[in-house]
Amino acid sequence: MAKNLEYYFSQKFTDKNFHKIYKLSSVQLYGVILRILRQRQLSEECMQEVFVKIYHNFDKYDKSKAKPLTWMVTIARNHSIDFYRKKKLLVVDDFDLSIIDDEQIQILEQLEQDENKAKIIKCLRSLKSNIRDAIFMQYFYNMTFEQIAKNFDTPTNTVKSWVNRGLPKLKICLENL
Repeated sequence: MAKNLEYYFSQKFTDKNFHKIYKLSSVQLYGVILRILRQRQLSEECMQEVFVKIYHNFDKYDKSKAKPLTWMVTIARNHSIDFYRKKKLLVVDDFDLSIIDDEQIQILEQLEQDENKAKIIKCLRSLKSNIRDAIFMQYFYNMTFEQIAKNFDTPTNTVKSWVNRGLPKLKICLENL
């Protein structure tokens, strides 16, 4: 399903494509809205406004910032809270995935994993290649400092320094994303 949404978001914007986007995402968005508003009638009204908002802001979607479903869920959540405030109701934002079925949870988890993976890759690319490679070799290939040093034809203490200096930089980068 996520690939289908991404496909329609990458195509020329037409009413037909938007209808497909609606069909692919309406259940998830309704779940988010209903969880916040807790009233079926208000949720249905809010859902219409959310899709109108998505329709009018479609050209503002930036695939480098978020996946399509993540972008739409954010709009739905924020609009639901605003909708609640307009109706002068108490805002309850305890969004819980229990309202969404297992397949949809897997899709949302995959989206989150993909976004986290992109953040990690961005941070890894910020490191010098030798430092990045040494960290990879140690943590993903379980190589010792001595084995890594042989690969680089570098002293073991140099490799230890690379890793010991690289990990805090990686941590800071990930915390700032």
